[in-house]
Amino acid sequence: MKRTESKATAVWKIFEGIARIPRPSGGERAVGEWIAEFARQKDLASRFDGAGNLVVEVPASKGREDRAGVILQGHLDMVCQKTPESTHDFAKDPIRLIEREGWIYGDGTTLGADNGIGAAMAIAAATEPGVEHPKLELLFTVDEETGLTGATALRPGFIRGKRLLNLDSEDDSFTVGCAGGEQTQIDLAVKAGRADGRRAYRLKVAGLRGGHSGVNIHEQRANALKLLGRCLACLEQTGNLRIASISGGSAHNAIPREAIASIWLADKRAKAAEFLSSLETIFRNEYAGVEPQIHIELTEAEESGKTSLSAAGTRAVIDLLSAIPNGVQRISREFEGVVETSSNLAMASTAKERLTLVSSQRSLKESCLDAMTGMVTAVANLAGAKTTTLGRYPGWDPDPGSALLAECVRVYEGLRGKKPAIKVIHAGLECGIIGKTFPGMDMVSLGPNIENAHSPQERVEIASVDASWDLLTTILARL
Repeated sequence: MKRTESKATAVWKIFEGIARIPRPSGGERAVGEWIAEFARQKDLASRFDGAGNLVVEVPASKGREDRAGVILQGHLDMVCQKTPESTHDFAKDPIRLIEREGWIYGDGTTLGADNGIGAAMAIAAATEPGVEHPKLELLFTVDEETGLTGATALRPGFIRGKRLLNLDSEDDSFTVGCAGGEQTQIDLAVKAGRADGRRAYRLKVAGLRGGHSGVNIHEQRANALKLLGRCLACLEQTGNLRIASISGGSAHNAIPREAIASIWLADKRAKAAEFLSSLETIFRNEYAGVEPQIHIELTEAEESGKTSLSAAGTRAVIDLLSAIPNGVQRISREFEGVVETSSNLAMASTAKERLTLVSSQRSLKESCLDAMTGMVTAVANLAGAKTTTLGRYPGWDPDPGSALLAECVRVYEGLRGKKPAIKVIHAGLECGIIGKTFPGMDMVSLGPNIENAHSPQERVEIASVDASWDLLTTILARL
């Protein structure tokens, strides 16, 4: 389907407006003000809380005033990722929408369909003539992508409804539960040294797919930081390696697509390149069918002094990168095919004789989340590093007796002629936090097909936006 054939014209028009406004995590005020002004022009009241979360109040359609209200909820921020060659500035440039073979992409950047399409659907449902609905509250949260901090800041009374449709799902199903999560920052003090008798090089692992660490972790996609650690371990066997700096990853909930180390080597580049070429072949074999574009680059770099980590510091960094848990740890026994527990080595950086890593842990079970974080902490302790918890958010437990879910299922079956998939997912949704703050909230999550979220390959399917729009408006008409 082409966008010109789409019946969700209002959704696409609003999404285009949202895409024009930069909205990184922590920088959502401008898009929030845009939505508030859009609402004002439709004579709808809105208000912000102290964290920047926004509620728009929408009266019921004529004849539906006596029905219980519904909250339509999504988040305003997006993960900002781009290809190495992109010159896009997420602080000021609009997202350019590219249509290709029935899908919408960004132009070398994340698209922001996660969760811009959900926000656009909520606004369109509230303002498009002909859409029948009970009283609505449009709840737009901030800073979801860095730890769900906007939802965490919600306070009782900010919203009043007891039924909530979250519009942050990414496939043609109903989501009724999700994993909880926690981030751990690891700080390792490392001694400086000298790199006398060595030459400066830049080592880069790139070409990886990356993706969402909750949605794509089960696909066993490669983690650039873990591969970089293996490359450094290979070069360190010569006894002549010194690390100057390391960087990789940019978000706790994204699998790192590339990682870079500034290093010093005494051996000739040809010998090191031979080692790395063999390792690249090994990596491609290990990730055959998953990561076809893996490549390792070793290039000479400008020498700026001879400062590096000491031999012991170099070894400590390599050991920690190698030992830190990463990937799927357990598959759920209760929910077939769903990851129960995982860990993602998300970010790494060096500064002032210190290596800093950020690890993101997720689990459907709180006890297993504790165990996963404990494993990460134990590895850090063995390395002599300090750990800090950056943020923990609760999971969302399924409610098999949900009246809202039952109505959603009836509508889906009537529209599609088949039963819907009902899922518990490994990614984190704000429903878990909202359910803790607003006890008794009946919640279901839905949305269109979005692939490769949190990466420059993110895309949303045009036909599925139509289908989700039809589903949402029919559900609202029945509630």
